[in-house]
Amino acid sequence: MKTINIILIVCLLFGINVQSQNLIEARLDNWEHGEADLGVIDFITGEAQKFGSIDEDGNIQIKLEANFLQKMKDKMEKEQEKAPKGWKAALKNVSGTFACFSDDLTYTNGEANLSSLPKYLVVYRDKKEVLGGILAASNKPIADYFFSYGDLNCETGKYLEWTYLDEPAAVKGTCSITTFTQIQDESFEETTDYSLDFKEGWNLIEYQITEVFEGADGKVQPKTTIVQRIENIPSDINWYFLQE
Repeated sequence: MKTINIILIVCLLFGINVQSQNLIEARLDNWEHGEADLGVIDFITGEAQKFGSIDEDGNIQIKLEANFLQKMKDKMEKEQEKAPKGWKAALKNVSGTFACFSDDLTYTNGEANLSSLPKYLVVYRDKKEVLGGILAASNKPIADYFFSYGDLNCETGKYLEWTYLDEPAAVKGTCSITTFTQIQDESFEETTDYSLDFKEGWNLIEYQITEVFEGADGKVQPKTTIVQRIENIPSDINWYFLQE
């Protein structure tokens, strides 16, 4: 696996995470990059989509907009007009997003559409200058793991995701898969336990890695993860910034 060299600037929250019905507020300590926007950069059009901002003092605001799913549908229709031949944009649904090859999960309204804020939000300025990204997690190794696309070692802990549904749905059960490492004949059983009761609108999802597997080469990966909907941001969650 390709090694990605990264410089991680740890920006611990100064104060308390706040999530109202439509706003996430936090503060990054040691922020030195001035005002910036938070969102995604479309890989086809190159256009930026803003979800929030950071001010010059490191205060984060991320908007949880009403009608988020409809806005994503409208955006995809515009993307489709500029998409390469043969590429088609489509909304995700519950059963496709939380899938298990062994069919050990049960769904209620599994065809319900959903759209999520990316776990890793891009930090940019002037719609084109990418500064890096941020992620909400309980410790630096988890942030490192996702920033490096799984190249760096993971640890036990949590990370968060915000997901919007157009109607209630549920996912229950434990998905187990055999995961092979880079070492010949080495594998382990990776399990994900789902207890998701989605409501219509915004849902806060907690991914809690409770057990990791260390391979013969020292590579550490998630082994057991519990996925559940929660009401509030846990007190042990920090925001981590990766400089581009």
